[in-house]
Formats: sequence, structure tokens, C-alpha cells
Amino acid sequence: MSYIKSKNTACLILFIFCLYTTIIHAEESNLKRLANKMVPNQAKNIVFERIIDGTDFFELETKGKKLIIRGNNGISMARGLNHYMRYYLRKTTSWTGHNLSYTSSLPVVKEKIRVNATLPLRYYLNYCTYSYSMAFWDWTQWEDEIDRMAMQGINMPLVAVIGQYAVWQNTLRRLGYSEKEIIDFLPGAGYEAWWLMGNLEKFGGPVSQQFIDRQTKLQKKMLDRMREYGMEPVLQGFYGMVPNSMITKFPNADIRDAGKWITYQRPAFLVPSDPLFAKVAEIFYEEQKKLFGESRYYGGDPFHEGGNSKGINITEAASNIYKAMKTNNPNAIWVLQGWSGNPSAALLKGLKHGEALVLDLMACARPQWGGEPSSSFHREDGFLDHNWIWCALPNFGGRIGMYGKLQSYATGVIKAEHHPKGKYVCGIGTTPEGIGTNPINYDMVYDMAWRTDSIDIKSWIANYTTYRYGSENSNAKAAMLQLSTSVYNCPWAADGPQESYFCARPSLKIDYVSSWGTAHLYYQPINVLQALEHLLKAEKELGYIDTYRYDVVDITRQMLADYGKYIHKCISDAYKEKNIKKFDLYTSKFLQMILDQDLLLSTRKEFLLGEYIRQADTCGSIPTEKRMFINNAKRQITSWTSVNSSLHEYAHKEWNGILSTLYAPRWKVYFDYLHAKLEGKNPKEIDFFAMETCWIESKEKFSAVPVNKEIEIAKTIYHNYADEINQVLSLIHISEP
Repeated sequence: MSYIKSKNTACLILFIFCLYTTIIHAEESNLKRLANKMVPNQAKNIVFERIIDGTDFFELETKGKKLIIRGNNGISMARGLNHYMRYYLRKTTSWTGHNLSYTSSLPVVKEKIRVNATLPLRYYLNYCTYSYSMAFWDWTQWEDEIDRMAMQGINMPLVAVIGQYAVWQNTLRRLGYSEKEIIDFLPGAGYEAWWLMGNLEKFGGPVSQQFIDRQTKLQKKMLDRMREYGMEPVLQGFYGMVPNSMITKFPNADIRDAGKWITYQRPAFLVPSDPLFAKVAEIFYEEQKKLFGESRYYGGDPFHEGGNSKGINITEAASNIYKAMKTNNPNAIWVLQGWSGNPSAALLKGLKHGEALVLDLMACARPQWGGEPSSSFHREDGFLDHNWIWCALPNFGGRIGMYGKLQSYATGVIKAEHHPKGKYVCGIGTTPEGIGTNPINYDMVYDMAWRTDSIDIKSWIANYTTYRYGSENSNAKAAMLQLSTSVYNCPWAADGPQESYFCARPSLKIDYVSSWGTAHLYYQPINVLQALEHLLKAEKELGYIDTYRYDVVDITRQMLADYGKYIHKCISDAYKEKNIKKFDLYTSKFLQMILDQDLLLSTRKEFLLGEYIRQADTCGSIPTEKRMFINNAKRQITSWTSVNSSLHEYAHKEWNGILSTLYAPRWKVYFDYLHAKLEGKNPKEIDFFAMETCWIESKEKFSAVPVNKEIEIAKTIYHNYADEINQVLSLIHISEP
């Protein structure tokens, strides 16, 4: 008997050893792939060494001609590689250009350095990001994104979205649903986020089985790569969201009509105290585990942005939701979005310390953790005694515009750590609704996870500028410092960038383009013009750098958008004065500015509507689905939904293609309407929604190939407008909404 026990023990030890060896080999292979991607001609001289340690850390050391990067896991070592690239090689990679030029040798690390993570959790993503920015991504884009995550040190990404089609398909099959009934519940690409947050069902569909299989395969690859790095992804939890059809399918169960979200009927809510809840939860977690393995973290928010909770014991419901999670995984942690009144105190009281982890979704501007009484989202008791993560939310709707809150990013989490009400903060993160802009915000936020003190913004900006452009340059530094105290230092709790009038539904008075946004400037526009002037002076030294070319275009775009606000005021004044000559002069100029903006943005892939349409087309598996996904893509950035509602322009994009084919014509129709009124005529009222619908359904083609003339076109626009902008800047005022 003792022999058998010894043999079994030996086999177990051998199995664990083999498993550990396999994991280490996969991690090392992945890191070598990353090094070859970032510094291909020197990757052979980079050695990764894993050291067992309970704290995330990385070390950098030079031995002979080799760079040794040590860390306790793949993420830490990827962060170490990023640190070396930034501060020794002066290189970077981002959504908005790359600075990865040839490396002739590896600079010596004179003395070994060690950097410890001061915050154990580094969270990333928002449900909305998957729909506003990633709806049509393929593996190539995801591979790049996961590599960027690792290099930032992110270890807790949200991955709850694209694979849910198959999870729900398999779950509902086991509950007796037909294939048609299942498909009628699933949304189309571009609308998954609001389905999983309990806001809508079906809209934008139906989706094909090929598409479901594509998304399932893609999420498996994503999870494999994330786990190779050592990340712990957040998967979806079951919190009671079910198809409305379940109300009639299970008439004896306590399933509630959850009410409306904006114009949509929400999915139904299966009350967690009902016996059916435990059954559905068990099936859901079983099917998810079969497809995607197990996770420690599960997301899901009952009553997100409202929802009918009348007559429901919220505290009891929370306890039962978590009980189902824990039955599936004894180590489960429920990840909740701290947004507006969610999660309620009643919900949090149903959970013990350690069972929940709350994301203070916009702690950078509307903190809820309890230590900022002036916050519009202030909660006196914060998140009670639950662990929470300080998050920055730098973007809403994937909207375009230069924006940031550097002062908040540089100090916010430190303040929380030293405040009595912040004692349970255990991480930092970003929760953007859309990505692809303003990488400066993300670099600073994730730098805070590896520091013990606040950031000195001025010195940090000097380092950022150097690694963004590859060398020290006084003009580039002056430009970035100018931006850091203006567009990147918003003093308000704004919902992302200040919106461009070019993208607005036409009106003589514009406070916002999207219903919850703002078009009011919080900075003096001369700062943007001066930053552009400084940056253009660096063309000789930096003109070949991709990141430089992107920034020149983006700053020029911001300059033109800001000036558009002044020209719009001139139009409004001329109309009120009934001065047709001035009205025609300024409306003509405004329309030309939109077309100039369109031309400027044709030079960068990041600003091409055609690239977005290409992704949507590629994502579809059959012609009808391709067309549907293209329409979904175009609808989301215009009317958002199929009826005229407050959602219009929520996800508007200042992009090449839409500026010339929708925004300019829309303003032209409006100006013609006003002109007719000035002439004493009675023109027909304009149906902007009908215009937008026609644009959505049109089959016009858009280029997905940029015109490689960034600097040339930007300089032309600068020379065409700079003098007149300087003359009128004193008339452009900042005002808090």
C-alpha cells in the first residue's frame, strides 16, 4: 500500500513539474516573440529570467553583450522590456504610431535596477470598448493589443464580451430553446456591450453561425495569449439577465420585465432567489468553462444605468448571484462597475469582504470611493469594506479629440492610498469606452502602478517626449509641455474630449454634439496652435518618425476643430443680424474647413472611415451579414439606433470619409435652409435623421489606404489658417458647461 502511495505521489510531482515546465516554456517563447517584434535585430541579445517572488517586479541588468530582464512572471518581464525601450532605447509602440527604428546595439544598464509594482492589480477595458473600438477586430489587431497590455503591466483585462455568443447559444439550447429563438436574443456585432450590460437584446442581428464560431475561436486565442503572459482575465458572470422570451417559456419562474433603456427594451431579469436562477447559472458557468476555462474574476452588473428593481430584495439578490459564482469557482471574485449609483449600498451589503472588487470607473473625475466630497458621484461610505480599483475613463464613445487629466492621473491613486476611506484600494486601471487616441493618458496611469509617489508632470513629459519621438528635441518638448497644461489637463468632470462642431447636428447654438458630452473648451485654443508651431519646427530632425507624423496631424486637426467654433459663432451672429453677405462668407468658410479636415485626416489610417468599414466587411461571413455589419458600423457612429433618439452622435467620429459625405452635406443643407429664411422664404424643415439613415444605407465606397502626405498637408492647413486664428483668438473664450 505504501508503495502505491509513494508511486502516486511521485506521479503527481512529475505531473506538476511537467505542467510548470510547459508553462515556463510557453512564457519564455512568448517573451522572445515580443522582443523580436519590438527590437528584432537585437532580440538575440535579450535574455528573460523568471524569478519566483510574491510581488510583481522586474530587474534590468547588462552582462557582457546581453540584456538580462528578470521578473516573477511574463507581465513583469514585458513591463521590464518596455521600461528598457523607453529609457534606454528611446522607443515606443502605440495605437497612434510607432517609434521602433533600427537598433545597432543595446545600451548598457550601468547598475542593475529593480522596480516593484506598488499596486497588485492593473485593470483594463470597459464593456463599451469592445463595441466602440474592437467590434470587428481580428487576431492581428488583438495580438498587438495584448502585447501592449503586457508592456504596460496590465494583469487584469476584461475579456467578457466576444465569446458570449457561443456561451449563451449553448446555455439556451440546454434550456430547450430553438436555434431561431436563440438567434433572436443575440445582438449584432457592434452592440454586444449593451446586451451584456442588460440594456438591449437582438438589435443589430441576426448573426450567422460562422460569425459565432469566428468570435469563439478568437476569444480562445486571446485567452491563451493572455494566460501565457500570466494575466488573469475577467470573464462574464451570470447575474440574472435572460431573454424576454423566458418569461413565457418559464411562466412559473419569477422573471421580471426590466423596463426600457433609452429606446430599447432591456432583457428580462431572472430574480436570483428563484430556483431557476441556480439552474441557469450552473449551465451558464459549465458552458463557459468548457469553452474558455476557469477564471477568478467575473463581471456583470444587475440594474446597470437603471433597470426595474421594484420589489426585489437587492441585498439578497447580490448574495444569491455571488453564491452561484462561488458554486462554480470557490475562489470567485465578482467585479462590479462603479458607475453613477451602481453598485448600490444595498447590493454591496449582500457581499462579504473579498467577494467583490469594485471598479471606481471614473475615479479620475467623478470618484465614488468616498474621499472626494466635491465629486458629483460622491458616496459618503464609498464601497463600504470592499476592495476597489482606482480607474481613469479617458474616452466616451470612441470620440476623437485631444483630452486628458494628467494632474489627476499623477496624484489620484496616491491620495486614495493615504486617505482613511481609501484603505481598500488594491489596483489602478483604465476603463475607456473607446481607444485609439491619446496614448499619453495610458502611459501615465499605468506608470503609477510601479511608483510609490506622485508624478512630477514636467519631468515626466520630458521623458515621454523623448521616447515618443526617439530623441531629445527642444521644440518637441515645448510642444508637449504646452499640451500638458492645456488639452491634457482638463479641470472639469468632462465626458472625454471637447466635441467638434463639424460633427454636430446643425444648429445655431451648440453646447454639445452628443447628449452627454460637451463642446465647451476648457483651454485657450492658442495653446494648441503654439504647440503645433513648436512641433513643426522639429520636422527636419523628426519628420521621418511615425509617431511625430501622427501627432502633427492630430494637433492640426484639433486646431482646425477649435477654430471651427469661432467661425460658427460668426455664422450665428451674421444670421441674427440678418447680414446675408457675412452669413454666406462664414458658412462657405465653415464648409471649406470641414473639407480641409477631411483631407488632412486622409493621411492617417487611424482616421479613416474606410478602414473601419473594411474591418466590418471582413468580419461578416456571408454577403448579407457583411452588409449588416457595415450598416451597424455606420449606424453606431451616427444615429446609434434605428429611431431618432438622444443617442444620436454619441459615438461620432471626426474621420476622413464621414466629414465629406455626411457632416459637410448636413451642414450645407442647414445653411441653405437658413439662407432661405434670411430671404424671407418658408423652407421645409430638415429631417436630419432621414439624412443619416440614407447615409447609413448607402453603398458608397471609402478608401482604407492613407495618403502619405501628413506633413505636407498639415503645413498647408497651418499656413492657410494660422494668421487669422492668431488675430481672433482673443475672441474665443473658455467656459465651463
